[in-house]
Amino acid sequence: MLAENEHFELLEVNNKIIMNTKKEGFPIKSFDALTADIPRLKLNSFKELMKALQTIGTHEIGTYSAPCEVYVSPSQMKAELYIHAKTDEFLANKEQFLQQAEELLDQRGIVYDKERLRSMSYLPNNPIIIATGTEPIKGENAHIEYIAMPDRKPVLREDGSVDHYELNFVTSIAKDEWLGEKTPAKEGVEGCNVFGEPIAAKKGDDIKLVYDRKSVGEFEEEGKIVLRALHGGALEELNGAVSVGKQLIIPEDVGTKTGSITFDGAVRVLGTVSAGFSVNATGDISIEGKDGVTNAKEIHSEEGDVYIKGGVFGGGETVIKAKKNVFVKHANNCKIYGEKVNVGLYSLGSELYGDHISIDKHKGRVIGGIVEAVFSIECGSAGNAHERLTRLIVKGVNKEAELEEIQRLAERLKVEHAELKKIRVTLDKMESMKANLPLQQLEILEKMNATMQMKQQQILSLDQTIKNKLQLVQIASTPKIEITKQAFPGVQIEIGKQVRMLGSVTKGVFELTGEGLLNV
Repeated sequence: MLAENEHFELLEVNNKIIMNTKKEGFPIKSFDALTADIPRLKLNSFKELMKALQTIGTHEIGTYSAPCEVYVSPSQMKAELYIHAKTDEFLANKEQFLQQAEELLDQRGIVYDKERLRSMSYLPNNPIIIATGTEPIKGENAHIEYIAMPDRKPVLREDGSVDHYELNFVTSIAKDEWLGEKTPAKEGVEGCNVFGEPIAAKKGDDIKLVYDRKSVGEFEEEGKIVLRALHGGALEELNGAVSVGKQLIIPEDVGTKTGSITFDGAVRVLGTVSAGFSVNATGDISIEGKDGVTNAKEIHSEEGDVYIKGGVFGGGETVIKAKKNVFVKHANNCKIYGEKVNVGLYSLGSELYGDHISIDKHKGRVIGGIVEAVFSIECGSAGNAHERLTRLIVKGVNKEAELEEIQRLAERLKVEHAELKKIRVTLDKMESMKANLPLQQLEILEKMNATMQMKQQQILSLDQTIKNKLQLVQIASTPKIEITKQAFPGVQIEIGKQVRMLGSVTKGVFELTGEGLLNV
């Protein structure tokens, strides 16, 4: 008999707690106080207890726990020890309880510290964390380091002006030179659960080395994967990958000794380009002579940038072209084309064309000639006191018109594909009978093959045009002209279809108002 009163009696039968209810209405709070003296009683549920207290009869309301119990978390990373006893009972029989706890823990296979078990402070009926597992430690992630790419941004001087012509433009690379390396991911540290069973650790995350496999190789060196140049050349970034492009270095001038230069790669000229001579390259072109270029015929980069450390004296003949950026100290009577044209000191009587044109905002001057951009022009001053005609033009992008043109080109592309399909079907039939065709029909077959090739080229060209126009619409910005110091009379401001000739000295940002008019 565990307890008895006028309402019920509690019995322990085969480790089950039985309540024989004789009278209804025993308060639940009083039951809590009563069971405090029965620490080994573990109720099944509060609902079953309430039913037993309110219903006369025999009820199974719980279990009679062992003196010591161990609970292991689902993750098996924590083991808790419960000692079911009243405090005075525990203190009187501490050695016996701890002996039972040890036997139970050993039986369950739990790894624990026996000395700690016996030295711990115990509060019976409260969980005691007796063992914890060791979490595995993930290994270090792979680490990658690349050679620094040349920064072609103009340098900001202390006075706030910009140096457009002192750039580390080309980084020469020797064969086998270091270009980057990867420290591989490391293995993690194994953990274990409360049973001493190992828990595998995750290896660190790997990172892929990105490089041009035609010009860069990877080699295992002292536990690292090292990138080295397979040949000498110029450091490049090819679609986000480190690369070494072909490089031609001209140690003197391009002139009578060398002839005009045409090269598939980057060209670095340590001198200048003499009058009447040209440099054409697929990659970057760097003209590093401090005196610049005088009366050269053409300097043209098909895919990269053009950098001329000195200025350009064009004599009305020199043409500078780059697919990307052009950097020059000054431009004098020449033509320059680029995605962005950067001029350090002045443009005099020249024609500059690009998406963005920057003539140093602090002291850069443009006098005479034409400066024509798609999106923006910036300069310090424009024109001169003699009112020399200086045209500043920003065309802008008519997005609606461009989208209509894209739609028209897309319809045309669809028609071209359909025509190409018909030609292929006819060619396939004729090719299958080629051995039996007369000479006249063989000639027709040959012409149709030529037509198909031409049609394929037209489709590729049309597709590229559509892609270019879509990109133009995406990057289009509000057209503007910014003159920070002064613009003289004789300067013509043209944005879109709006044209104004300045009649007095002014400065500021010129753009179209909401009504489509120039704010001049």
